[in-house]
Amino acid sequence: MHLKTPYLVKHVLATEACMQSLAERLGEDKNIWGITGLVHDMDLDIVEADPARHGKVGAEILQKEGFDQAIVNAVLAHAGHKDPETKLEIALCAVDPTTGFIVAATLIRPDKKIGGVEVQNILKRMKEKRFAAGVSREQMKTAEKLGINFEEFLEICLSAMKGISEELGL
Repeated sequence: MHLKTPYLVKHVLATEACMQSLAERLGEDKNIWGITGLVHDMDLDIVEADPARHGKVGAEILQKEGFDQAIVNAVLAHAGHKDPETKLEIALCAVDPTTGFIVAATLIRPDKKIGGVEVQNILKRMKEKRFAAGVSREQMKTAEKLGINFEEFLEICLSAMKGISEELGL
């Protein structure tokens, strides 16, 4: 694992969990989808000073290590280096910002525990433009291209993250 920054490690763990749960719901390969979530930001600590290289460096490392091309393509797509075309690519592009939004919705709670967060809390916060302003709601909503409604997508991600709340410190 190339990541050392604690919040990035937690982010990729959350993304892995969401991707696995989404794969299960969609009848896709949980292992491929989970690995994709786990490695999608593997280069962030490396390219920190040059964010335009994010995704490209990770894809190069993954190719050298012999990872499935579908994973490499998803990493490139999530960083904007190719248009998301496959379900895996679309899912990663939607899940990536969603995990951050769910964390933000958790951290504003007095107890800072994800256990008390509900989908309705997240939907309400999405309407507040200043809340987690850096998170693209449009990108989150691309999950609908997977053939599920947005509320179900949020429930899948929230439930997956609740399942690893201890690892996430939430």
